[in-house]
Amino acid sequence: MLNAMIWFHWRSCRAWIVAAAFSAAALPVVSVVRSWPRDPGAVPVLLGQLDAWGVFYPVLAAALGLSTALIVWQADHRGRFVYALTLPVRRWRYVWFRFVAAAAWIVVVGLVLWVAALTSVGMLSIPPSLRTFPTALAVKFVLAALSVFAAGYCFTALPAPTQRILGRAVLALLVVQVGALLLGMNADWLSPLASGLFGRWGPFALLGGRWMLIDV
Repeated sequence: MLNAMIWFHWRSCRAWIVAAAFSAAALPVVSVVRSWPRDPGAVPVLLGQLDAWGVFYPVLAAALGLSTALIVWQADHRGRFVYALTLPVRRWRYVWFRFVAAAAWIVVVGLVLWVAALTSVGMLSIPPSLRTFPTALAVKFVLAALSVFAAGYCFTALPAPTQRILGRAVLALLVVQVGALLLGMNADWLSPLASGLFGRWGPFALLGGRWMLIDV
């Protein structure tokens, strides 16, 4: 059954998977191979450029995880989970199979990034003062994408009324925060929330930090 779900997920969002895999393969090539300097003195400039290019890795990871989470339950919501309830499988196993089937394609995109990163650094003459991190970059990419996917997966698995209630609650929090700032009140509820989510110990902490394929 797991194999069937893996291929079902491929049919459901193959366009997103192919686009993410192409982007993941292109990032190391465009950021490193295309702009690698011939003058060793220009290496510091290159590292600055790589740091700027590194912003796109967490953006791609977040987009991949979020798009996968949004698509994975679409068929079940359209059919009101009738098909899922008729299967001779326990519900927790069905939910687990759904998660693993979607996560498998995130890992595939991570493998594409890993191969592209290895190929990119293999084409270059790296100075002894620099080190390459293709494996660490790919692992961090997969874990970051999975963290976003896991959160989105739990949200999209909820019934539509519950999703609307949570969405309205978040929107209300934003409106209240903006209104408090406009009234001159010293109130900041979003910064602690963002710190809790994206801080060092937050569930999305991997989206931050440095994303460097080549560094000192």
